[in-house]
Amino acid sequence: MLSEIRKKVAPLIEPVARAFARAGFSPNSLTMIGLLIGSAAAWFFADGKTISAGIALLVCGAFDLIDGAVARLTGKETAFGGLLDSVIDRYVDFAIFIGIMYGNLANLWILPSWAWATLALTGSFMVSYTRARAEAAGTGKLDVGIAERGERILILAFGGLLGLTRFAVAIVAILAHATAIHRIIVAKKRLR
Repeated sequence: MLSEIRKKVAPLIEPVARAFARAGFSPNSLTMIGLLIGSAAAWFFADGKTISAGIALLVCGAFDLIDGAVARLTGKETAFGGLLDSVIDRYVDFAIFIGIMYGNLANLWILPSWAWATLALTGSFMVSYTRARAEAAGTGKLDVGIAERGERILILAFGGLLGLTRFAVAIVAILAHATAIHRIIVAKKRLR
């Protein structure tokens, strides 16, 4: 979903990316800054400071857009840069949900916080894994589904900002698994 919006907002991101490129930031350095900001978000969640965590997640998401834009603008798109970006995204996802578990912020209905956070984390990883595995098997670009990483980050960020982290985690858990299943179904059709 957001991948379509990302194309439309690219002209707005480009001036910011140009400023970072002129300042001498490499795409990989921006990816690492995103890791630091994502880790700060995890720390804020662990400490129960959900508003700060939400703000940090929004900034982390912005860096996730900017690093790719800088790579394109400077002609520094590399296979390693794409790999690094994906790996760092997974580390940030892991840290965020560990922070939410540690902060005991996702208790909802009969499930404890650790269970919801584990379901959301597993779903988040499966969204990425099903895409990578299906594309490697020959499906072509498989960016279908309603809960890609951008959507998940926004749900968690706004959940934190509004003091609704537990509902945000449950929504991410449900939508991430739905997205992974959707990708499996689409991959099956494409690989026939």
